Amino acid sequence: MTCPTRPFYQSLILAGAMLACTAAAALGQAPDPKSKATGAVSGRVTVGDKPASGILITAGSVNQPASGGRATSDADGNYRINGLPVGQIMVMPAAPLYILPNNNPMLGPGKTLNLALGEAVDGIDFKLTRGAVITGRVTDADGRPLIEERITLLPVDENGAPARQQFSRFSNYQMYQTDDRGIYRMYGVPAGRYKVSVGDDPGTSASLRASGYYQRTYYPDATDAAKAAIVDLSEGAETKNIDISLGRRAQTYAVSGRIVDADTGKPLPGVSFAFGVIQKNQSQNYIAGTSSPGTPTNSLGEFRLDGIGPGHYAVFVMERYDFSANATTGPMVFSDPVPFDVVDGDVTNLEIKAQQGLSLSGIVAVDGISDQKALATLSSLKIGASVSPPQGGMRIMPEARSSAIAADGSFSMTGLRPGKASFYLMGPNGSDTKGFSIARIERGGVAQNRGVDIQPGEIVSNIRIVLAYGTGVIKGQVKFEGATLPSDLMMFIGLSRDGLPTRSGAQADARGQFVIENLAAGTYEVMLQVVSFGGRMPGPPQQQRQTVTVTDGAETPVLFTLNLSPKDKQ
Repeated sequence: MTCPTRPFYQSLILAGAMLACTAAAALGQAPDPKSKATGAVSGRVTVGDKPASGILITAGSVNQPASGGRATSDADGNYRINGLPVGQIMVMPAAPLYILPNNNPMLGPGKTLNLALGEAVDGIDFKLTRGAVITGRVTDADGRPLIEERITLLPVDENGAPARQQFSRFSNYQMYQTDDRGIYRMYGVPAGRYKVSVGDDPGTSASLRASGYYQRTYYPDATDAAKAAIVDLSEGAETKNIDISLGRRAQTYAVSGRIVDADTGKPLPGVSFAFGVIQKNQSQNYIAGTSSPGTPTNSLGEFRLDGIGPGHYAVFVMERYDFSANATTGPMVFSDPVPFDVVDGDVTNLEIKAQQGLSLSGIVAVDGISDQKALATLSSLKIGASVSPPQGGMRIMPEARSSAIAADGSFSMTGLRPGKASFYLMGPNGSDTKGFSIARIERGGVAQNRGVDIQPGEIVSNIRIVLAYGTGVIKGQVKFEGATLPSDLMMFIGLSRDGLPTRSGAQADARGQFVIENLAAGTYEVMLQVVSFGGRMPGPPQQQRQTVTVTDGAETPVLFTLNLSPKDKQ
């Protein structure tokens, strides 16, 4: 399932969205709410070399950090949280004035742990450093304060070039913007060099405001990032008077048109759509920063976008997914992207030709599965399909559809666009598939290992999805050599079978431990991928693979050794 499209008034950073989606998949093994709460975690909190008392520590699921329990560090900086459930939890200090370990874009300030039944884990320590403070005032060309303007801090190196530096994940998002006096004050910022800016870049989804937008301006008054002043922030110190004066609001324009039936030319009401900035990589054009106004076409099939700055865009039909109803809303149609340019005026009379969505159906088979208790859970699962457009065209975000599995094993989904369909299994909460996995996919009896191609106008009805069921477990350990694990490193574990990646995976916790459950018996390739969100990797790129055999009802051990020694010592 793809991540939801956000309203076009808000900034949508594609890379961030992708990271959010990756994190959701990697952290699918949330604590089981039915598990007996018997685990415990303890450690010590320090600032520099001194104990930090009165620091609140929470433990719980990644999405609900305080759901498992909380404790406050004592005079010696020690804490302990009891009554934690089995599974993966996040342990996190609630200390917005400090820089916290493991502060990366995917998980925020904390450490993950895979708790076993009755396990008590000690030594989960947090070494905090005092954050810096930066404050200033933002005004317009007439000296009037600008309200709710977003502040951006760009970490740079000593030469002013963008630096790869871990950045705070603020809990107080109001710090990013100015108040009613045009004043901003950001605290808990990592010490370092920054370029400070306000405003938006033209031709991006961030600049879409009906009232117009201010061109990005760097402190003190530069619209060119190369001419921006560098602001040095020191640990625990406050840097004042970083004031920025913006120019006049940049002109924005309206874009309008209608969506019609490609065959009859009749207008289509109630159709949702999206648009984005056209960019180009080495192989093809693609649409970045996809956004949607959230409102469908009117009774005449008309649509309108306001607040569009100059740029090169494309608009296309993109059905809206209603997460409360767990279904796609509106007519099941699709379209090719329609490009348009905004230069110095409104754009009118765009026409999007929508075609009826294609259908795909088949049957789910459970060959060789005799566990009646497991089979009884099949009715709670769904088959999902994500369709990527054909190669050669403009690349857009894949669209997803899903179908319940009927009592006779059949499934059916409509509203698909031509392209390559990749299938996946969905549980009641999106991740827990009750031990089932897709073993193979057939079309007309022929294996389709790389997905199913859907041609324009084609009705696909001969899909057979064979499920496997398993109770096997991979329980692994990543051992560190040469140095301690940097707080900004994350370790992902992926699985592939028969050369194809599976949807199963895990993230190794702060101790290097990981568990992947409910695996069907068979041979798997286990891959360790290490990602750094801070500075450079301490050694060479870390990616390791092992081949293991999983057996039902048994644990298969896996050991990876991670050499963290500097390159010149290896």
